[in-house]
Amino acid sequence: MTFELVKEILTTKGGLAPGPITPDASLAGAGVDSMALVVLSLQLEDRLGLEISEDDLSTAASVGGLAEMISRHAERRV
Repeated sequence: MTFELVKEILTTKGGLAPGPITPDASLAGAGVDSMALVVLSLQLEDRLGLEISEDDLSTAASVGGLAEMISRHAERRV
């Protein structure tokens, strides 16, 4: 899972502005709230077959960390 895909989901499906979404941005700083995490979780399941709860996603320290977490889950499925 690349940062670009996470950003694309958050902006197109989550309705967030792209500007604040950078790899180093905290989730709060990027505008990633609980609703955005729900959307991200649902999109990950629909697009990639990954089941990651919103609670787990919310533990990421940054948007880049979120992408890394998702990548780790994807690698475990292979």
